[in-house]
Amino acid sequence: MKEDSEIRIVIKALALVLLLQVYSASSIIINRRHTLKKLMVASLSCSTTLVYPKPSFATTDTTTTNTNLDNIDWNAEKSLGLNTERMCDGINDSIRETSWLVSGLGSPSYFSDGFVYQSDEDGSNARIQGYEKYCRWVNNNRYNQDIKPQCDLICCSVTAQSTITALWRLGYAASRSDIKQSKVYLSTFTTSSDQGGLVVSQNDKVLIAKNAPIGDELRARCNWYTCIPESLL
Repeated sequence: MKEDSEIRIVIKALALVLLLQVYSASSIIINRRHTLKKLMVASLSCSTTLVYPKPSFATTDTTTTNTNLDNIDWNAEKSLGLNTERMCDGINDSIRETSWLVSGLGSPSYFSDGFVYQSDEDGSNARIQGYEKYCRWVNNNRYNQDIKPQCDLICCSVTAQSTITALWRLGYAASRSDIKQSKVYLSTFTTSSDQGGLVVSQNDKVLIAKNAPIGDELRARCNWYTCIPESLL
């Protein structure tokens, strides 16, 4: 009987040890699950703070660009329903492809029928109604010169709600004396949800009227959230 009692005690002790081990393992699993959940929440929290798209830039040589504006479908279907970030991507890519800021080879699908352009260039305070008229004005006043300009897009970012800002340099081949005529522009595009997210206005401001720094220097000093170069103005 004594032996049976001792056996029972040993069995109970082993069972208790086994239970403790199971409990310990369960606690570790639970803690790991909580830790993983916290990490997932933190990761999601961090990802949602990235509101602005990564700025991109491009230099476009317009000397070999076909600038026949009559080949453009000015009544092209509109790119409706884009949020500001996706519209920013469209503006950036279209400038990269055709350099329409200096060539006039625009992308009508991103701009509303009631589009308005304003500029303080040369103190003229130009105001143009209609995207096609604006593009033809660009082609006549910026591109159709003896020496063809180049467009160096420094920054294109969402800088506020419904606002896209582009910093760009109008310049010429470095071997030409006309490099002194190079300028730096800040273009502000305003979108409207009432117009399906399309761009309804563009305002150009000349930041540097002549002897503009090279593109790499502007990039090195650019604030990517405002597209404004620091310590140059």
